[in-house]
Amino acid sequence: MLAPERRKKIVGYIQERGEVRIDELKSRFGVSEVTLRRDLDILESEYVIRRVRGGAVYNQDPPLEMLFQEKMELYINEKKQIARAAADLVGDGQVVMLSPGTTTTLVARELVDKQSLTVVTSAINIAAELAGRENITLVTIGGIVRSGSYAAVGHMADEAIAQINADYAFVSVDGVDVSSGFTTPNLLESRTNIMMLKSATKTVIVTDHSKLGRVAMSSVARLDEVSLFITDDHASPDYVASLRAHGCNVMVAGHDDETV
Repeated sequence: MLAPERRKKIVGYIQERGEVRIDELKSRFGVSEVTLRRDLDILESEYVIRRVRGGAVYNQDPPLEMLFQEKMELYINEKKQIARAAADLVGDGQVVMLSPGTTTTLVARELVDKQSLTVVTSAINIAAELAGRENITLVTIGGIVRSGSYAAVGHMADEAIAQINADYAFVSVDGVDVSSGFTTPNLLESRTNIMMLKSATKTVIVTDHSKLGRVAMSSVARLDEVSLFITDDHASPDYVASLRAHGCNVMVAGHDDETV
């Protein structure tokens, strides 16, 4: 059973019973305690369950999506590390696409000293930060704006992106998994991310180490479909090696900017 399918069944099992013990889940799904705890950590981060001592309970009243500023503060130093490495790839006069996201917001801040740069983004917060800079031609992508991520999504956004040819697309995701590739929770945002990757010559995923081993609902790309994946130096060396073994070109920012 693949990890996403197993987690879906775990949620259903917990929902039926209200509260379950770790040992009960191990027996029911035939997985190790390490695997099960990782599954529960991911499900708790998605607000569908709550961890309690020795087990988990179904989250009857999940909170609203975490606010953008709250997300920005998570692993901020690691994200800045990734952003600097990403910006170093970009040369003056190039066309760059930036997806919505906290890490891509930091990439935008690292690009402000580039000359004759064109930045295309569907994130209204990134557009606001770059607007008015004489050295940057800003192209904003319109659509329905999601409050949790400042992302413009929908067919208007997708159609506009399809008309643009970029040198680089920097895309942030919520999950990086050896089997499932790069994923994100929102279907509409995943579609916009896919369109950006299709519209660029060089495609780069930028995501901190906390997303490794996670699988969100919507697929964005296979590991071997992007030019480069940049993460930070807190990433597990074993997991990075596994990603590389499955065809993913990984840069570990801050670790001699190592690539293969």
